[in-house]
Amino acid sequence: MKRNSNSQLNREIAELTQNHPEIDEFEVLAVDFSGHFFGKRYPIARLKSFARDGLAFPVSTIVLSTLGEPLDGIYYGDADGDPDAHFFLIPGTLSLNDWGSKPRAQIMATSYNDKESTFFEPRNLLNKVLRAYEAKNWSPTVAFELEFFLFARERDDQDLVQIVRNPKTGRLDSPTVLSSTRISDFEQVIDGIIAACKQQNIATGAISSEMGAGQFEINFNHHSDVMRAADETCLFKRIVIEIAKKHGMMATFMAKPKLDQPGNGLHMHISLVDNKGKNIFAAGDKPDQRLLHAIGGLIDTMPAAMSFWAPNINSYRRYSGGADCAPVSLSWGYENRTVAFRIPLAKDGAWRVEIRVPGADANPYLAMAVSLAGMLHGMKHKLDPGNPCDVSVDGKDENLPLSLSAALGATIGSEALIDILGRDFIELYCQHRELEIEAFAQFISPREYDWYL
Repeated sequence: MKRNSNSQLNREIAELTQNHPEIDEFEVLAVDFSGHFFGKRYPIARLKSFARDGLAFPVSTIVLSTLGEPLDGIYYGDADGDPDAHFFLIPGTLSLNDWGSKPRAQIMATSYNDKESTFFEPRNLLNKVLRAYEAKNWSPTVAFELEFFLFARERDDQDLVQIVRNPKTGRLDSPTVLSSTRISDFEQVIDGIIAACKQQNIATGAISSEMGAGQFEINFNHHSDVMRAADETCLFKRIVIEIAKKHGMMATFMAKPKLDQPGNGLHMHISLVDNKGKNIFAAGDKPDQRLLHAIGGLIDTMPAAMSFWAPNINSYRRYSGGADCAPVSLSWGYENRTVAFRIPLAKDGAWRVEIRVPGADANPYLAMAVSLAGMLHGMKHKLDPGNPCDVSVDGKDENLPLSLSAALGATIGSEALIDILGRDFIELYCQHRELEIEAFAQFISPREYDWYL
């Protein structure tokens, strides 16, 4: 992104201020390691100067904890004097939101530019991987699918989340998968989500009720602009959470919010086109060998990728095996939803891989970056994925780390990921997540008193 390339931004600002003279504030949003937005709210009069000159945020905000707090031991913000990084507004992300006390504008920002970049900003990491694909004249086409839960706004007397009540019947929601009635009964909040997506230029696809009580999925269309697809996924999470509040509910993308309910997954579909627009994964009525090599790379790097696809302690509760289809094996197959890497039915030669492992709590930029890195690794070394699985795979693979600590151990030792993502980033990411594990452990739960007092 060039500092002076702000003509598109100027056009967008002029259009917004002309069409919405009532808007007097805007928010600047950027994304941290945990996939959460940080930023500030400003008077609308500052928008033009920010489009021209950018603005500053402390670089340490990128590596705050899940709670938005500093982690003791991280160099950035601790031993470096807490300097600012220069951020620039992202063209195409200026939009409106109206879930607050009044409508406001919002726009995303990134610290990437031609002269210097913050190497650990999630957006920059994805950009680094995309440049590796550009060098081969390949361009990914991707789609994200996210599941989320709606819960009651209030927790119970044990401070646990409660199943949401059906807005039309007043009864607790029932987990009827693909129920058109459930979508109809929750239509006010779902319609609010879709309307907010349109307001922010996010094209949505299929809407479905999922296997959990209060659980839904809203899909996105396949996107040739990978960065925009990841931007939209982050914005969508914010939309769902805010619209749920507006309707007296609580929404979450937590991987496993209730043990007796399915988890929330983040599925990613990826295909590759060359500089002539041809899908390189297609070989007529069968997949090209490069798709199989890409899956071989995903399988080879899967243990190391787990800390990105499942970045939190709670994430690993989702990998219980069984009917909820959260994959726990180094596996692939055709039209098989129990494997880690699925090749869906390819209509009109649309061969692609669906990555079914990540949880909805994953950072979309990092989850996509590590997936593309694994695929690039597999194609470079022509890795064989082994035989496809044509039966359900429910068992846990002994070679797959199923705790955050174990996953970080695999990540820090992965030369394949280090080769593409960079050693500095891998070491910082692993340190960040290890320190969060330590911070999480510094809390005594009521169960410890019940068991050990």
